[in-house]
Amino acid sequence: MAHDDPILAALVYSTGEGAVMGRLAEAALGLGLDVAGMIQHDERRPDRRRCDMTLVDLGSGRKIPLSEDRGKDTRGCRMDHAALEEAAGLALAALSGETLPDLLVLSKFGKREIEGHGFRQVVERAVELGVPLLVGVTADHVEGFRAFGGGLEQVVETVEAAAALIEDLARTKTARDAA
Repeated sequence: MAHDDPILAALVYSTGEGAVMGRLAEAALGLGLDVAGMIQHDERRPDRRRCDMTLVDLGSGRKIPLSEDRGKDTRGCRMDHAALEEAAGLALAALSGETLPDLLVLSKFGKREIEGHGFRQVVERAVELGVPLLVGVTADHVEGFRAFGGGLEQVVETVEAAAALIEDLARTKTARDAA
C-alpha cells in the first residue's frame, strides 16, 4: 500500500467489537505513523438496555457524546445525528492542514455513511487527497461500503490482515523518509 495510491480499506468486525479500530490506531501510532480520525468508545450502563457511545478524536483527544439519553427503556436508534456531523467536521479538519496524516482511522462506515451522511464526506476527501484510510464495517454494511468504493476499496476479514496493511504503510513511510 503505497502512500501515493489512495487506499480505502475496511475491516469487517462483529457488532460490539468496534474497539478493535482503536487498537489498530494505537498500533499505527506505535509504528511511527501520524494518525488522525475518530474512534468510538462504548460505555455500558447497568440501568440501560444499550451502551452509551462516545467518539474520540485521535488528534486532540476531544470526546463527543454520540448517544441521546432517551430513557432506560428506549428502543431503536439513539444516535445524536448533530453530534455525528460535528465529529465528522472535526475529522475533516484533520485533512485540511498543510501536513496530512499518514493514516485516517474511522471506527465505522455504516448506514449514515452509505446514505451520504456521517463520515462520508471525510472518506471522500481522504481518497481525493490520497490519504490512506482504514474504517470498520459490520457485515451488514459491507455491500454498501463496496458500492461506495467503486472498485477502490479493499475489504479485510481479520485484524491480522488490517494490521498487515498498517505495517506496509509504515514500511513505505520509513523508506520514503529515508530517501
